[in-house]
Amino acid sequence: MDKKKLKVYIASNVGIDYFFFLAKTLKEADYEVEPVFLITEVNYRKWTKASGLKKIWLRLQMYVFYPGLLLFKACICDKKSIFVITSNTFFAPVLMSYILHLRKVKVIHLLYDLFPDALEIAGAFRRSSFLSKGIGNIMRRSQAKCDATVYLGDFLKFHAEKRWGRSKSSETIDISTDLALYTESFVHNPPSSKLIIHYGGQLGHLHDAISIVESIKYIYTSDIADLVEFNFYVSGAQAQFVKNALKGYPIKVISAVPSYEWRKDIRNFHIGLVSLSPGGASVCLPSKTYGMMAGGMAILAICPEWSDLAVLVKSINAGYVVNNSIYSSSLELNDGDYLDNVAKKRSITEIVECFYTTVKTILNQKDLLLEKRTNAYKGVRAKHDVIQLSEKWDKLIRDVSGK
Repeated sequence: MDKKKLKVYIASNVGIDYFFFLAKTLKEADYEVEPVFLITEVNYRKWTKASGLKKIWLRLQMYVFYPGLLLFKACICDKKSIFVITSNTFFAPVLMSYILHLRKVKVIHLLYDLFPDALEIAGAFRRSSFLSKGIGNIMRRSQAKCDATVYLGDFLKFHAEKRWGRSKSSETIDISTDLALYTESFVHNPPSSKLIIHYGGQLGHLHDAISIVESIKYIYTSDIADLVEFNFYVSGAQAQFVKNALKGYPIKVISAVPSYEWRKDIRNFHIGLVSLSPGGASVCLPSKTYGMMAGGMAILAICPEWSDLAVLVKSINAGYVVNNSIYSSSLELNDGDYLDNVAKKRSITEIVECFYTTVKTILNQKDLLLEKRTNAYKGVRAKHDVIQLSEKWDKLIRDVSGK
């Protein structure tokens, strides 16, 4: 296949770090790449915190103007093109597949977040509602119509195909992070006075904010209260909830900062705190996890043992998992109503006790913490760098294009 004759368009409504890293990954595979997006990361973070006309303006760009931009690209693109379209906006992949297939141009759906599942978990509507069925029909058509679907994890693939049908072709490819943006050497800053635990990025309805809040409150009433420091750089639907719930505690909670600033700050932190609710673990994977590991932080994940997030942390022995599901294995989810089982959560008491025990173990095993931080730093570079990812993307594009 002559790659110089095959142009790859990558499309997402927001231009964010991991989106541009995808462009770099495909360029590494020697493709000509054109990123297509409408909203910058800075404006997206600013407008998501706004209300009124600014919020309406954001929605118009995401769901009207951005699809319009894609349609324009579909009309002017060369037939020797291929489109990689993310689930941001959720209906964009299937819309473009109908249009582009008229021109015999292939479409790959890059599934960041699964809809309507994400909205059901957020409580926007019930599983049996008219809206759920309507959006579910769009997802089912995306699976059937797009030439391939790329998933961020094996369980995410299993869940999506179990509920919405198998895709024509599929591949699991990590979202990862651009390692070239991080320091080249691992900064070992041992917790001389306090262990610094950092939460960075989105904190939405798919994350387990309640378990985080209750666990931190318990820590500050325990015998290790003076040995631990928490800070949050967060945005999203539950950011204000966390800020209000932890008011009065010695905790830093600020809005998420630009990625370049965040990468500087994390050199001072020891542990990266990430979370997914049991339901959330079936539809997404926190991209900040890769960035935290790239910056030399071990991971403390509040998530199901069966989730792709837990598998990622354990695969390179990069941290600790606090199981918030009543199940430990994905096989157990099939015993009864699968969708109900996916969302079942352990009691807060059990989660909090496990979190406390884990943090106390970390404090008592400083050498093991250093080992896990080193594993995180080296492991993400050994298994999730641009070369490995570009090889996977290259193989998929070759298969889809038939070359």
